[in-house]
Amino acid sequence: MNIQRKITFWLVFIFFYTFLYYGWLLNWKSNEGLLTLGGNILSVGGGMIATTWLLLSAHKSLQSDKPFWLFLAAGAYSNFLAEFLWLTYENLLKMEVPFPGLPDLFYLLQVVFYLAAFVYKVIKEKKQHHLITFIFDILIIMTVASTFSWHFLLQPIIASSQVSSFSLVVSLAYPVGDLVLLFGTVTLFFMSQTFYSKTIVVLFSGLLTQIFADSSYLYLISSDSYFSGSFIDPLFTLAVLLIGFTGLVDKEAKAQNQKPQIQRNPNQLLGVFRIAFPYINVTILFVFMVSRSNGVDVVTIGSAFSILLVIIRQIFVLRENQKLLDQVLDKKEELEAGRKFDGSSSTFRGPSTESASAALPKFRDTDAKIQFLAYHDSLTGLANRALFEATLNQAVLNAQLHNHFFAVMFLDLDNFKKVNDTMGHDAGDQLLIMISHRLKECIRKNDLVARLGGDEFTFLIRDISSPQDAAFIAEKIIKSLSQPYMVEGEEIFNSPSIGIALYPLNGTTPAALLKKADVAMYQVKENGKGHYRLSETEDIGFLGNKSTTHIKEHQR
Repeated sequence: MNIQRKITFWLVFIFFYTFLYYGWLLNWKSNEGLLTLGGNILSVGGGMIATTWLLLSAHKSLQSDKPFWLFLAAGAYSNFLAEFLWLTYENLLKMEVPFPGLPDLFYLLQVVFYLAAFVYKVIKEKKQHHLITFIFDILIIMTVASTFSWHFLLQPIIASSQVSSFSLVVSLAYPVGDLVLLFGTVTLFFMSQTFYSKTIVVLFSGLLTQIFADSSYLYLISSDSYFSGSFIDPLFTLAVLLIGFTGLVDKEAKAQNQKPQIQRNPNQLLGVFRIAFPYINVTILFVFMVSRSNGVDVVTIGSAFSILLVIIRQIFVLRENQKLLDQVLDKKEELEAGRKFDGSSSTFRGPSTESASAALPKFRDTDAKIQFLAYHDSLTGLANRALFEATLNQAVLNAQLHNHFFAVMFLDLDNFKKVNDTMGHDAGDQLLIMISHRLKECIRKNDLVARLGGDEFTFLIRDISSPQDAAFIAEKIIKSLSQPYMVEGEEIFNSPSIGIALYPLNGTTPAALLKKADVAMYQVKENGKGHYRLSETEDIGFLGNKSTTHIKEHQR
C-alpha cells in the first residue's frame, strides 16, 4: 500500500472508531448494560491499538530514540490497564467504579509516562542548564495551574461537601498533569530536530484532546453528573489513538524520506513565545490576584508595570544568551578538536603552482611546526585524518546536545592516477595543491576540508538546514574542480566524485557517516563519475531492520 494512503487509511480508521463509539452510545442509551459494555470494550481496544503502534515505532526507531517511544507506549498501556479495570468493575463485578480508585492510578501513570518521554527528549537534546530551566518552567506552570484548579474546581467541592484529602490530590493531579504535558509538547516543538512536522501536529492534537477530556471529566465529577457512557468517554479513546498514531506517522515519514524539523533556531516569534510562556502564566496569576483585591491603587499599578518590564527584559536577555551560546559552542568545537590549530588555521594562500613546502605556514619554533604537522597534511596544509576525525567526533557530540544538523562528504578525484602515471609525482603534487586551494574556496568559514591521503578528501559541512544545503556545496565543488588546471605547461581536466551523508538521517556515529559517504561516492564512480550522490535515509540495520538506502544522483 502507498505510504500516503496507509497514513490516510489509519487516520480514517481512528475517526471511524470514534464515530462508532459515539454511535454505540446513542443507539444503546436506553440500555445501560449494553451501553457500558460496548463503550468499555471500545475504550480497552483503543488503548491496545495505540500501545501496538507505539511499540512498532520503538522497534523501528534509532537506538537513541527508543526510550521516547517506549515511554509513550508505557503511557498508552497504562490507559489500556485503566480501561480494563474500569470494565472489570462495571461489567464483570457489577459495582460502581470507585473515585479515587485503581483506574485513577493508571490514568495518572499514563500522564507520568508521557511526561517521562518529554523529559527524556529534553535531556537528550539539551545541556544541563537548559534542563534546569525547563524544570523551573514546568514548576511555574504547575503552580499557576494548581492555583486556578483549586480556586475554580476544588474549592467549590470543599465548600459544598466533605471530601477527603486524597480525593482532592487526585482531582488536582488531572488538570495540572495535562497542562504540564501541553507545555512539554510545545517545548519539543520549539527545540526538537528529530521530529517530522506531521508527528508534532498529531502528538499535539492527541494531548489537546486528552486535556479537554480530563477537564470535562473533572468538572462532571465535581458536579456529581458524570456517568459511564458520557459524551466525553470517546474523547479519551480518541486521544490515546492519536498519540499512538504519532508513532505510525513518524515511522512512515522516515520510510518516505521526509525531512524532519531541522532548523537550528525555529521561527523567532515562536522562540520568543516559548521563552515567554511561563512568564505569561505568572502575569495572568498576578492580574487575577489584582482583580480580586478591594481596589487598584498606585502601588498596584507600579508593581504591575515593574513586573512587566522585568519579564520583557528577561526574555530579551535569554534570547541574546542563546545566540551567544551557539557562537561559543561553535568555537569550542573547533578549539577542542584541533587545539590551537583548527580547520581554518591553514594559511595556504600562494599561487596554485607553488611548491609543497610553501603550502605550509611559517613557524618561529620547531614545536609549533611539529604540532601543526600532527593535525595537518604536509603537502597541502589541509587538515589531516587525525584532525578531521577529532572534529567529526566533537561535531556528533554537539549535534546530539544542541540540535545541529551537518553533512559529511567523501571526495575522490576521477583521473588523478592517470596524471601521476603520465606526468610524474611532482606534477601530481602540484595538482593536489591546486585542488586543495579550490576546495578551501568552495566551503564556508566554519566548514572543514581534510585530505585523508592520495586523492581522497573529506568535508564536514556544519549547520545545514536541509539536504539541499549540502547538495549546493557539492555542486559548487564539482563546478570548481571541473575547470582546467595548468600543470607544467599542460592543460589538465580532473573532475571529482562526491558522496554525501547527513547527520542524523544517515548515521549517528562518525564511522557510520564516513562509511555512508564512502559508499555513496563509489556508487558515483560506478555510474559515470563527475557528479555527487546524496544518501537520503538512514540504515537502521543495527536495530534489526534492513532498509534500502534511497539515493538521488545529480549530474553536472
